[in-house]
Amino acid sequence: MSQTQPQPEALQRAPLGEHLRELRTRLIRAIVVLVIAVLVAWFFHETLFDWLMEPYTKAMQKKHPDVPHYIEYRALTEPLVVYLKTSAIVGALVATPYVLYELWKFIVPGLYKEERRMATSFLFATLVFFFTGVLFCRYFVLGPAVGMLLSIGATNTSAAIMMNEYFGFTSRMLFVFGLLFELPVVISFLSFLGLITHRTLLKYWRHAIVVMFIVGATLTPPDPLTQVLLSVPLCLLYFISVGVSWMFTTRREAKQAAALQG
Repeated sequence: MSQTQPQPEALQRAPLGEHLRELRTRLIRAIVVLVIAVLVAWFFHETLFDWLMEPYTKAMQKKHPDVPHYIEYRALTEPLVVYLKTSAIVGALVATPYVLYELWKFIVPGLYKEERRMATSFLFATLVFFFTGVLFCRYFVLGPAVGMLLSIGATNTSAAIMMNEYFGFTSRMLFVFGLLFELPVVISFLSFLGLITHRTLLKYWRHAIVVMFIVGATLTPPDPLTQVLLSVPLCLLYFISVGVSWMFTTRREAKQAAALQG
């Protein structure tokens, strides 16, 4: 006789009202932590914005070493708005692990043991790859990108960079890199579901590389250096995804073969 798989805890039905109360409690906790994280980030708003400004500062020092350089703003409220945006984004990033934890604790009773283990791995990988993409962009891409864009101007010109525009440029770049670095997680998830295999990924690897460079050209400033700095890591992440997909595919096929033999 085949053994019945243990049912998830959530299938031991609890009243709908109880689930809603639990969801409300967890949402309140997540919001409180998010607000606290934003408030804490506000106390460091100048330091955080200086961290974003450092690539511009170094590029301007290199281009005009004897000229004082400042980032400018048009409206009196612009610095306040930019600092609030900076604090909100950093606070949200810091609070994200806890928010996901509360979400995880709400849905975990409805999952089987194997599903819990895989969901935990995917959740952890999502955070790691996103923050890796953000840090890679900040320390390896923004400097060369800003320097390249500033060097396009003539030698007798000087950039008048606005505070809000610079924040928009850098935050957009950081988000794009963080999001695109999720490529291995997405492919691994599709492989886990059996929707894609490493064989398919290897078959179309040339097409994938072309797509990576198109993505790099589309989502970055129009300078070749920045486009390459996004496209090349994406290609490497693609081939890492092939290896992860191979592990999922071979494991799934081994289980299917064992089931047929049994």
